[in-house]
Amino acid sequence: MGNKTYHIDIKDNVLTFSTSSFKAEKGSVLHSGIYNRELASSLASGALVMLLGFFFASKFKTTAVFFIVTLLFFIISFVIFRTYIFLEPILYIIIDKTKGDIAIVIRRIFRKRSITSSLSELNDIRQDYLSVTPENPDGIRLVEQVALQHGTVIPGFGQTSEFYTVELEFKDAKRFIIFSSEDHSIAEDIATKFKNFIKG
Repeated sequence: MGNKTYHIDIKDNVLTFSTSSFKAEKGSVLHSGIYNRELASSLASGALVMLLGFFFASKFKTTAVFFIVTLLFFIISFVIFRTYIFLEPILYIIIDKTKGDIAIVIRRIFRKRSITSSLSELNDIRQDYLSVTPENPDGIRLVEQVALQHGTVIPGFGQTSEFYTVELEFKDAKRFIIFSSEDHSIAEDIATKFKNFIKG
């Protein structure tokens, strides 16, 4: 069970949770609507197509078939770049009550980080609220002016972001954000599922 931002599965004494939404922070001056993984995949695919185009253009006539093949290659390479290269980090939480442990795993493109702790060291499942205000108003104004000069409006750019988080708090005072959302009800639902599983 879950939705687009997370997945949670409970079988017997094992809870498995995964999400790509576990950060509560503002992005850079480049808004996510301007620079994101889709744009990065498009740029990489375009660069690859251009390189191959320079190589093959002298060997093949630039007919309609050539352009169709080039377009198909761009689409396929875009899907490959977006699916396998420009991945979003994924957080996995695995709680095994039979073994009495809890594993926190973050998978990135080329590496994986994992922490395993005893379930008895878990102190609480916390919910918190964070309000993140822009730190560089001058940079924001500059980007907005440039965008307006190009006839572009960036919705939500420079506004305060509000996050509702779910955190694992351990007895040694360490805390890990395992989920963040602008929707309070989703965060509350996840926290409730975790608490019910651990207490059950």
